[in-house]
Amino acid sequence: MKTILIADDSDSSRDITSHFLQQGGFRVLEAEDGLIALEILKHRHVDLILTDIVMPNMDGWGLHAEVRKQRHFNLTPFVFLSVLDDLNDQIKGLTLGVDDYLSKPITPQQLLARVNTALTRRDRMAPYFFDNPVTNLATEHFFRENLKREKARCGVSKRPLSLVIFGIGNYVSLVRGHAEWFAESASRKAGRNLHLQGRAFDTIADMGQGRFAALLPEASLDDAKNWASSIAASWNISLVWPATEQTISIDIGYDCESISDTTSDPIEILNKQLATFERKW
Repeated sequence: MKTILIADDSDSSRDITSHFLQQGGFRVLEAEDGLIALEILKHRHVDLILTDIVMPNMDGWGLHAEVRKQRHFNLTPFVFLSVLDDLNDQIKGLTLGVDDYLSKPITPQQLLARVNTALTRRDRMAPYFFDNPVTNLATEHFFRENLKREKARCGVSKRPLSLVIFGIGNYVSLVRGHAEWFAESASRKAGRNLHLQGRAFDTIADMGQGRFAALLPEASLDDAKNWASSIAASWNISLVWPATEQTISIDIGYDCESISDTTSDPIEILNKQLATFERKW
């Protein structure tokens, strides 16, 4: 379920738009102006920002300017939904780089179609990024391509190469017992920690559903196991569930595999590890 942030100072307009989006299968966060929207963005991941233009404290133009200053929103679609239907306003918005400009009133079908189009456009672009601007981890597409390249390089040079899969052990319980967005927040926090534990030439990627893959050149299987074991032993990551202020620990597990010149298909090994890990945890 993707998350959309709505910024609109009109309660009725915000409620209607939120209802349309929820009926379309989206999770919705709401803000009354641009400043509140920025505060939400500090703590919550969103897949798309949908904002009015005329708002107190910070209008839609200001919100767009602040969002685009931040690298981790590079792939986040930004859409205006406004009563300002003047052609000059639409041209201004599109010239500034917003992904779409919608005029009120709008039908539910139009809204959902334009939102889904913006998200699809983002998803088509994502594979061309080496790393995810939100997490600074490698994208899954890049990781898979790099795994094939590194396997070929290390095979020729007879150098060791290891693959490690990490995963949040209680990811499913975080989703079921709390919320999907909470589990996603836990996953991002875990990913940041793993990123800090890697070497400059290691490739660490978020593989989704609380799973991470690490590619370790120049590391034997024993080296990889020792590295992963030290991370697991020192693991102390938690999040606070805001409804009760309860501290929830984030469990972590791992599995290791050596990739050698005799490995026929490293992608098959990666897929098998991910599937096995999913069953384990």
